[in-house]
Amino acid sequence: MKRILYLIICMSILFATVACGSSDSEDTTSADTVSISYWIPVGEDSTYYMSYEENPGVKYLESLEYNGNKIDLSFMVPLSGSERDNFNTLLATEEYADLIDMAFSTTSATELLEDEVIYDLTPYMEDYMPNYMALLEKHPELKAYTYANVDGERRILQLYSITEEILGNFMGFLYRRDWVAKYGTHPTTGESFTYGFTDPNDKSTWEDNVVFPSGESEPVYISDWEWMFEIFNKAMADLGINDGYSFSPYFKGYNEDGALFSGFGGGTPLWYKDENGNAAFGGDSDSMRAYLQALNNWYEKGWLDKSFAEHTNDQVYAINTDLVHTGKVGMWIGRRAETGTQMDTGSEFTSGIVAYGARQPINDIYGSAEQQNKEPNSLYQYSRLRGSLVVSRKVAEEDLPTVLSFLDSLFTAEGGAILCFGLNKEQFEMTQDPTYIKYGLTEGAYQTEVLSDGSIKYNRDDSLLADNNLASAMAAKRMTIGYYAQGFVPALNASYIGYAQEAMARWDYYENQGYIERAVQTQFTTDESNTYNKVYANIDTFMASNIPQFITGKLDIDNDQDWEDYVTVLNKYSPEKVTQIFQRIFDSMK
Repeated sequence: MKRILYLIICMSILFATVACGSSDSEDTTSADTVSISYWIPVGEDSTYYMSYEENPGVKYLESLEYNGNKIDLSFMVPLSGSERDNFNTLLATEEYADLIDMAFSTTSATELLEDEVIYDLTPYMEDYMPNYMALLEKHPELKAYTYANVDGERRILQLYSITEEILGNFMGFLYRRDWVAKYGTHPTTGESFTYGFTDPNDKSTWEDNVVFPSGESEPVYISDWEWMFEIFNKAMADLGINDGYSFSPYFKGYNEDGALFSGFGGGTPLWYKDENGNAAFGGDSDSMRAYLQALNNWYEKGWLDKSFAEHTNDQVYAINTDLVHTGKVGMWIGRRAETGTQMDTGSEFTSGIVAYGARQPINDIYGSAEQQNKEPNSLYQYSRLRGSLVVSRKVAEEDLPTVLSFLDSLFTAEGGAILCFGLNKEQFEMTQDPTYIKYGLTEGAYQTEVLSDGSIKYNRDDSLLADNNLASAMAAKRMTIGYYAQGFVPALNASYIGYAQEAMARWDYYENQGYIERAVQTQFTTDESNTYNKVYANIDTFMASNIPQFITGKLDIDNDQDWEDYVTVLNKYSPEKVTQIFQRIFDSMK
């Protein structure tokens, strides 16, 4: 009986609780929560948090409402080095996310639409993404790239990150300025250079009076590079470095974005937009032959890494980093974190290292007049259309308004700042984020200042200026979609003081006009995409195996027969088919 009475009492309490809950819910409107999964190619260092769901910017965005609903973000992040394989595997197994970053896609958005993987967003844009549409109208020069051709109609299949200014590059040519100053002499007078830190206790105070053969204080021409390479050989001989070298090209022998190649008359080794706005192919050009004559000469003189073609797993900005970071390489493609004295570990060959950035060089030696004294016009450079994503059909149609409203919020200056900088003081005080508290960011990651001309200056916290990894972790920048407003770029560049800022100025000295933006490929039809993939795969395989042979001398670049044989086989793979596809798109955009 006692047990029965106890049960009755418990049931009475339970019903009362339910009744109270029902009464409260009738009086209080609570937002529904829409779960959103997001595939991003890069996560964050576990030093700061274990998963990207813990990112302070992400958590703040989850505290807001979109179309009357809250969101719950989760992230799918591949292992480093497996991004493309992971992307393709998820597509093949239909385990892809709601939002998919397209950075590693080998499939066009048009194909994904035909395969019913993604939504055609066109019908939803005016209602749920007014901020994004307003930006496209504001920038017609960008708008043309954001549409895909579907059955002759222009449709919005993917969303692009939009920036008002070109962001400072993260990589480029670096060279041992300390070696040039110490082992070089004035090219005209033969006098030794003076150099050193004006304040021995401040490694940002390096000064020298180095002059290159061009008469400039920095390398501008190929002749300046070759003068440097001689100096690097002298330095390595004096230091007893037997396994070092002056420079290492990418394992293919060229960079698809142009880079060093572009200084030999412009363009890229593959497809590019020429100075008249037409599509062109560089693999069989006179520029390619002049470029290979230069690299073969460098190889024969011992200036190149003899094993460059073996570094097939190295990123272009991280070629043979062990040798670079032990101070045995004169010039390399590196990152901001390698500029200045940052690689000085006090070891035998890094002690005293000072790394300077260099522009893409202008060829003044090789080939004919057509390949000489032309400024590079094709290079890796951040586009004003940065990343892109698609919305998959994993999202229920009734949830699309919430998902798109959330994405649209990132296309405001306030939303973009969360991705670029992190939380301001007001946003932190709303969330009391424990990560911000841990790293002393209770005043926010940044503050704004209105300048005399009415523009806004974004000032990062000093601790973030000194630590780029921390700065990245405190912002939601791994979600690459959003708006980078006017004023964001100077603040970004200001987060890299001294040597790094100067290096970025050199890496972006020339403006990319030839390297074709990925956005153009989204306008391929399915047949064009299939043609491109087939032709590209064949040409990439052929060139990546033959170009290094010209560099190492196994094929003679000065022998007309060797060159003609290479051109004949290359053209059997029909590069002109892809040239015609790009030309169709360029014509339609005009």
